[in-house]
This record gives sequence, structure tokens and C-alpha cells, in this order.
Amino acid sequence: MSKFIRFSTKLTLSVFATLFLFSCSKDADLLSEYVITTDDTQFENALLINDSFYMAEGQTTILMDVLNNDNVSSNSNITIIETSSPINGFVTINDDNTLTYKIGDDTSPEETTPEETTPEETTPEETTPEETTPEETTPEETTPAPEEDTFTYTAEVVNEETGERTEEQATVTISVNDNGPVKAFPSAYGGGSNATGGRGKALAIINTLDRNKALTYFPAENGKDEYYEGGLFPAMQNENVGYIVFNISGNIELGVGGTQAQFGYDGMYGVNNKTIFGQSAPQGGITLTGGSFRLDGRHGDNENLIFRYLRSRPIYDKDGIKRNIDGIADDDSYTWAFLFYGGKNIMLSNCSASFSYDKLVGAYIDEIVVAEGNGINNLTIQNCLLADGHTNVAIGVNSNKPNNPENFVDNVSFNNNAIIGGNRTPNISYNGNAEVINNLIYDSPSKMMNTYYQLNLNHIGNWHGRPASNSTVSHAHQELGLNKYPVIFTEGNSYEGFNYYSNANSDNTSIWVDFYKRENKLSDSFFTNSKHAHNNIPNQLTPNTAQQTYNEMIVDRNIGANKFLDNSGEVQVFLDSNDSKLLDIVANRTEKTWHQVSEWILPNIPSNSRPNSYDSDNDGMADAWEIRTFGNLNQSYKGDFDGDGYENIEEYMNQVDSK
Repeated sequence: MSKFIRFSTKLTLSVFATLFLFSCSKDADLLSEYVITTDDTQFENALLINDSFYMAEGQTTILMDVLNNDNVSSNSNITIIETSSPINGFVTINDDNTLTYKIGDDTSPEETTPEETTPEETTPEETTPEETTPEETTPEETTPAPEEDTFTYTAEVVNEETGERTEEQATVTISVNDNGPVKAFPSAYGGGSNATGGRGKALAIINTLDRNKALTYFPAENGKDEYYEGGLFPAMQNENVGYIVFNISGNIELGVGGTQAQFGYDGMYGVNNKTIFGQSAPQGGITLTGGSFRLDGRHGDNENLIFRYLRSRPIYDKDGIKRNIDGIADDDSYTWAFLFYGGKNIMLSNCSASFSYDKLVGAYIDEIVVAEGNGINNLTIQNCLLADGHTNVAIGVNSNKPNNPENFVDNVSFNNNAIIGGNRTPNISYNGNAEVINNLIYDSPSKMMNTYYQLNLNHIGNWHGRPASNSTVSHAHQELGLNKYPVIFTEGNSYEGFNYYSNANSDNTSIWVDFYKRENKLSDSFFTNSKHAHNNIPNQLTPNTAQQTYNEMIVDRNIGANKFLDNSGEVQVFLDSNDSKLLDIVANRTEKTWHQVSEWILPNIPSNSRPNSYDSDNDGMADAWEIRTFGNLNQSYKGDFDGDGYENIEEYMNQVDSK
């Protein structure tokens, strides 16, 4: 049985194939683009067309929609019934007529239907860590991925009108593509920018503000993708879930003590390979509140995470009260808005955080984490709006810890963030590479930045400002301590209203002082005139000027959790009242009252739910957007319609990067 194609159709397919051939996917995870074979004879005489797929170097699994480009008439049903065995891996036929290829032997466990589970609540225990020296191990030698592998698949075609059954066969070729990984999203930069998050994994739709609501699993059927529904915490801990979207807006209460009270002192464990799309929520967005939000990476978790467009405002301390001394919030050494206790390949972007009794945002390790060979590597915090933490940002280690945890942190990027009325922001301390670029720091009550250990720091294009009524203070400065000293490249930073440091703009080094003798400017030996190369930090941000940074955040108000996708799948802007107030304070050069608990009031935000018509096929993408983009609702959220390495659901969510 054959199907002939007119010349014009053949020409169109040939051009389409050529375009695909020169736009190889750079995906580092599961789904890569296909390339249509352009052999005219094959087009004329076969229903099935040979396919070519690319895998990024280091990638071990790929999901392939091999029937997408085949010449099957609309009145025929086609089913893949068998495949041959490739040389270097194995192939699985999926229920939706896609194929999964995996390098290596078929030793995967049987799939089981996920049970409805609720995260276990445990009483936190504080333990005194044993002083241990991390065991030195020789890295395992890994077998490089084969450059090419092939197999065939056989499909049965049934003509619905005649009942005629035929079998056709086609060849699939899989090649390794060394063009590098696809970024977390187009505007991702720095240490964590190559995180793949949940790419290639299943979707969870959060349809309740109950953080512990058990997940319900819906398998793929009738051409629709698999998905889960339920609460945020079970979705975060489910290893099958990769993408998390919200069909509801509002406040998610974390409970007294937050994640540490529920999961143990070190926080929520088992969170890996996740992309949380906060921009997916309807107008109002998602606010985490009522307690600390801490993720436990002691045992190797907190790997490959992307969090976007979320707000975290704890408000209450670990005991569920507004802890204060004479109205000033008191540090409880516990409550964070976002804390990663170890981890690697992490991207925190476009989030808002405030009202925290310890730190607001950061990543931290100690001797407990490094005892298992873990640390903090490849972290980006970008485009976040931060205010009202005892210390707004802390990344690295505390001083003088056993087992030298300062050697287990590297490649950190803190870029394009706005910090208003916070102390020691950022506080960065470890032996490794860091970049602090294009941030806005306003009305710091004391130290603007604190750094120690042997940090190689690029400090570029940051805008610092003080209110007009408080411009002559001497305690607002950059600071350095301990006896292991960083090497700092500082350039293009602006200091407005710093009358005490009159030459800070012309000489950025003049505002850096000694932690112990604050009247002493640091000597030239702490600085370098050459920007650190930071070769292990990927996708490095090209700095704007400090004034451009100010304009984007304060004039354009493009900062924090400020965007969402409406019911038509269009990008819209929403800032809650707290974020709006903070930006007004900077614009008007007024004082930011620091840590006044009486002002820690959770903003009222719209509480909305998506209508059923928003996403009728439950693939996380607005039907209206799918029609505009694909022309129908037939595309999988795991597909890659335009072959650029981003899955379709990522393309939908990444609209916020171009608006």
C-alpha cells in the first residue's frame, strides 16, 4: 500500500527537512528534535519515513514521536507493534505510540501505578554532627555515549473504510549532538543556567491550596498525555513528576515551623528534577506563607531544580509567632523564605521574598553535607525582589566549620536582583567562583555585602542607593573578614547618596573595608584589575550599566514575581501590594523601615481558578495558545514542535522571557 505526494508537497517537506537539519537540538535531557529524511523515492513509496534524532552529549534517554512525520491518511489507524534491538541501548514502545530509547541494558524496574500519598509529618530533631573527614574516592570511569545507534520499528496500519491491514517498517537513527545543553529557559544565566529541571518527566497540576493533598494519577490515553493532580508537596517529592503548574492562585500555608516542622529540621527531602512554573497560576499567583521553606540536600537531593515566579513570605517564626524586641523582628536562626541546604544545578528566578526572621534567600552547607561528598554547585539567584530579612541573602558556609565545607561550594551567580532594606546582601563565603552582577541594593541598614574565604569575585554593574535623608552614614559599605581573603574584581558599580564615601563611584575599591577595623579601607592586594574568567560558570551574563539596572527594575518595574499567563495563554503583569510599595520606596528615595514586625502584613491577592475551557486536555498549556501555535490540541507537552530543544510546555511558559 502506498501513497503518492504531489510535487509541491514534496518540495515543502524537503524544505522543512532542510531547516530541521540545520537546527539541531541542544537538549541535555529527554526530548530532541527529529529530522525528516528527504529521499524522494521514500516519500513516494512508503507510509513510514525514516527518522533521525539527536541526543546531547551526556544524555542517556530520549522520547521520540516517530509517527509525527509519516504519510498516513486520516482514515487509517496506525499502531507500532514491534522494534528491533539497537546495539547500544534498548527501546520501549509507549502507550501513546511514541518510543523511548535509553543507552545501556534494560534493567529498569517495572512501572507501577502511583499511590495517593501524603507527605509524612515528623517532629524535627536537632542533632550534633559528628566531625568526620569526607572520604576521598576515585571517580568512576564512564563509558562515552556512542556516536550513532540505529533500530527499526514496525507499525500496523488499518484502513477504517476497508478493514485492510498492512505492516510497514522504518529506520530510526540516533546521533550524539555535541552543541551543548539547552539553557533552563532563554533568560537564564550563570551557574544554574543549564539546569534542565523537569524536562522529559510527567506533569503535575496543582488544583488546591492544600499543600499536602495527595496526588491522583491519570495515565496517557486517547492521545492525551499522562498527568497528576493534587497538592504542591506531594508533587515536589514524586520522582515521576517533573513539571509543576498551578490552576489556582492564592496563599499556600506552610504551617507553624514550615517544612522543617513537617519533614525534620533539615527540611523537605527527595526534591530533584523539578520545574515549578509559578507563572502558570492565574492572576494573583502563588504565595508560600506561615513558615520556613527549606529543602534538604544532605544526601544528594536538591539536584536540577528550576523555581520561577513564586513568592515566599513566612511572617511567623518557628513557633508561629511574630517574634520581636521592641517592635524589631528578632533573628530566630531558623526561618527562611527559600533555603537550599546543599544542592547542585539550581535556578531561582523571578521570585519575591520578605518577612523572614533569619535569612530570606540562600544556600548553605556544613560538615554534615560534605561528609557524604555533597556541596553547593552551579547555583543562580536572579531577577528576585528581596526585602525584610535579618540577612537578606547568604550563600556558602559559616566560618571555622570542620571538614572544610568552604571547599565544597562553587560557581554561584547572584544577578539582576533587587534588595531593599536588608543587611549583608549578599553574604558570600567559600573558596570558589562567584559573580554579583547588575543588582540593585537600596537603603542597607549596615553592610551591603560581606565576603570572606578565598572567593574569586566579579562584582560588576551594581546600583547602590540611599534615601536622601540618610546619605552621610559611614556604616553602609562592602566588607571583608577572616584570614583567608578573596580576590575581587569590582567595576562599573554606582553609589548614589553615599556622601561619606565621596569617591566610591570613581574608585569602587574605596568602599570596601575591613570587618574588624571598619575605618580601614582594604589594601590593593585584595583586588584585581582583570575580570575573572570563571570558565566553569556557563552562560555568563553580559553586564549592563548600573543605571540600566535601575531603569529596568524601578522605572520598568520588571523584577520579582511580576508576570502570569492569562486564560488565553497571554503574558500579563501583576505585582502584589508589598512588591509595588517596595519599588515606590526606591523611586521616591524614601527610607525603608527595617524589620518592623507591625508592617509584616500579608498582601491580599486575587484567588482565582482556571475554567475548564482553559486547558481541556490537561497538558498544562492554554488551549487558545495551542491553537494559535500548533493549529490543534494534538501536541504533547513533552513534544518539541519547533525542534529547539525546549519541550512544548516550556515554550508556553517561556513566553514570559520575551515580554
